[in-house]
Amino acid sequence: MSLRSITGCYLCKSKRKKCDETKPRCLRQLRCIRRGENCEYEYIESSGTKRRTRPAPRPASELVNKAPKDPLDLVTSPQHPNTTVGSIATEAWYQSLPGPLLESVHSVGMDWEATLYQPAATLSLSTFPFQAEAEFPCSDSEQFIAPQNLNPDQASLFNSLLSLEKANSHAEHNFTSSSAPMITHTTPDVDLGHHMSQPSWSNTYDSFSFLCGPDINYFGDDENDPEGVGEVLCQVPVRLDPIVDSNSLAFVLQSYARWMPLVVFDPLIIASATQEGIIRRFLDCPGSRSRLLLVSNVMRRLAKSWNLDEGGKMTLSSLRDQVWQNVINYRSKELPPTENERKRANAALDQLIELVVIHLYSSPLVSTIRLLQSAAAVFLSACPAPHLPNMLELLLEADMNVRLFAGVDVVISITTGRPLLCRYDVPWSLEICDRFIQKREDQGLRWLGGIPDQFILLFGFMSNIRENAIATKTEVDTTIIQQIEEDIKNAIIAPCDSRDPSLGIGRMVVQECWREVVFIFLYMAVCGLDAFDQRVERAQRRFMKLMKGIKPGRHPDAFLVIPTILVGVATTRSSHRQTITSRIFSRPEFSTPNTAVNDYLRILEDIWARTQVEGRAARWEDLREACRRVTGV
Repeated sequence: MSLRSITGCYLCKSKRKKCDETKPRCLRQLRCIRRGENCEYEYIESSGTKRRTRPAPRPASELVNKAPKDPLDLVTSPQHPNTTVGSIATEAWYQSLPGPLLESVHSVGMDWEATLYQPAATLSLSTFPFQAEAEFPCSDSEQFIAPQNLNPDQASLFNSLLSLEKANSHAEHNFTSSSAPMITHTTPDVDLGHHMSQPSWSNTYDSFSFLCGPDINYFGDDENDPEGVGEVLCQVPVRLDPIVDSNSLAFVLQSYARWMPLVVFDPLIIASATQEGIIRRFLDCPGSRSRLLLVSNVMRRLAKSWNLDEGGKMTLSSLRDQVWQNVINYRSKELPPTENERKRANAALDQLIELVVIHLYSSPLVSTIRLLQSAAAVFLSACPAPHLPNMLELLLEADMNVRLFAGVDVVISITTGRPLLCRYDVPWSLEICDRFIQKREDQGLRWLGGIPDQFILLFGFMSNIRENAIATKTEVDTTIIQQIEEDIKNAIIAPCDSRDPSLGIGRMVVQECWREVVFIFLYMAVCGLDAFDQRVERAQRRFMKLMKGIKPGRHPDAFLVIPTILVGVATTRSSHRQTITSRIFSRPEFSTPNTAVNDYLRILEDIWARTQVEGRAARWEDLREACRRVTGV
């Protein structure tokens, strides 16, 4: 039997990887140094004759043999400390919560008609059998009860999770084996920098790879996470408050690490900012922490199977209720919104876009549309002055929640034929596009779905032109059309860097496919041409050539589905239609009924069927009609 290496580097030992022991740094370290992880061979004194390097931390699984294998069993809800998130008892609690009544429409108590295309649909709390607690602002102090249902071994594990060490610094905290007293403390400052610079605990760190153990590999799978997103999210040491359940935070970060490579176009770009946002919300207040745990639970379930079981559906329903209540509980107190008012509104949007992304794979399209309608007024309160909100500034400078809402508003509008939910001031020129090339990678929204930021801005600009032409019953000036056409051709798309060359190529193909979609939107939506027009046909053929030229797979197909649906409106050849449907159905996450993507495919099939029966080419107005027939809105 081969012996475990005793002279490998500490970094390889910590990751439970085989070290080739090349000096002065092993080959594995050369990859990790690029991520900011630098570790050399650290020799320690040994009583034997052989030199030994520093051993790795022992996994939690060795601390207690009876510890559950799945972190789902260890995560406790902040509001229900005796109930685990993954337990039957918690799922029964989820089931007792009613789903939001999407059909109810009530006034939000303020006049947004000047900035909204359509009134925001909200709910009255009287329609719910329970009264949700308003969470703005979070209370100054919160009470936490340490778990009381732990056996002695589990209590020992819980103690170890809250007493992790870094280097030679140790912090000792004692928990009783069978019960723990109620602990009252002041909620940490939501400013992460302030919280971490003035910790209430001594220099104690938490390495989340330690929590997993070698038998639970949540972020080390090179096939599912070839760029190491999980290592950025989960293995960066984080200083914690002593009252915070370290294992719950590890569960949240691990869930995001499993989810993001599946649904985010370029997750490595946003991994660090995502981690900071998760920690800030986790330390914010019990309500924010509860939503984070629910989001993480649903993400983890979907990462395992795109078909949610009953427990997953109950968890999703509870998450939807909490996000919905968070939105409708918000009421603007100051007009125009002050800085504090914008912070309150921004907090009300927490987890909204994450729920929208989850809906894409788990809920009908109508749920997303109505949720965004209800949140539109909150979004406007969160926008920086002046109103109308400037889309360019939103994409480059705004907080993440506001930036994401604006981007999703554009995507939902162009994929359903519906007007934008809000009115925007949208400047446009090629010189403005240069600002997107010069921006930081984590600015904008390209990292989320693969749409180049300049094209999101251009979609907003063209949507304004289209709505103005419809309102005034006039045609768009041909000089404007020609200028936009030239700008689309000359727009520079920043290259996609990746340690995996195939991912880089796939990402560039996705972005170039969006260029052809912009052409089709210009010709059909703005100019009013049908699918038989030569310019539309040329753009459609270029798109199909690009799509056929890249090998099918999760990446890029997961991020080609939205542009493919839009190109499908302009597709007339049966062979091309077959290619589109087969490419979409090849992904298991898109073949599930009663999901947003499946609804999009039904919309496309409705357009094809109606135009065939009527013997004509499709027009952009058919998209709006098909959306109404499929979703009812």
